[in-house]
Amino acid sequence: MVSTQSPPPPTRSTITATASNGSHELTVEGYSVTKLLVHGEHIDTHKFTAAGHAWKICCYPNRGKETDASISFSLKLADGWWKVAGTSVRAEVGFSLVPHHGAEPPPAATVVVRFASRRRVVDFSRNKNVEHWGLTISKKELEKWPEYLRDDSLVLRCEIAVVDKPVVKIYHGLPVCRCKEDNCKLPHLKGASWLKDVVTTYFLDCLGI
Repeated sequence: MVSTQSPPPPTRSTITATASNGSHELTVEGYSVTKLLVHGEHIDTHKFTAAGHAWKICCYPNRGKETDASISFSLKLADGWWKVAGTSVRAEVGFSLVPHHGAEPPPAATVVVRFASRRRVVDFSRNKNVEHWGLTISKKELEKWPEYLRDDSLVLRCEIAVVDKPVVKIYHGLPVCRCKEDNCKLPHLKGASWLKDVVTTYFLDCLGI
């Protein structure tokens, strides 16, 4: 009789994908005065941090074929020199105007966002000063809605979600990063130092050495 043995239990690993989220609200005051700016001229915000990176919003008060045809907003990456050069940041970006409803927002079921862009995934390069065009609004249309344009001001919200470095868990849950950045502090699936950490942390400890 041929003896049968139970198969060994399967090995297991986990891939975890996450994203860092953040948002920024920009208030444009003196809306009527911005119409006096030169066609194509833009105003940048100060740097702000959202989703683990630095950004700037660019406001183009007069963009279009006619001088006062539209007001546009774009987003660009503003990370400093200490970030890894030559790489890109992948982010999902969305723009919308915030209606003036006071301190308490209305129920979600009653909110109709009239001025909003589709959320798009964009690759922002760190070594190129590239802008992502987020939202272009017809001034003629905007001025019909006082809940968005009140006291000669408007509020723009920019929502950003940045894809984090994927993490793989193997060997009893040891986290292993798959990125190629030299300054990442997580263990990677390469190099003798990582193998040494695995042996020291798990195998030698189990043997009491």
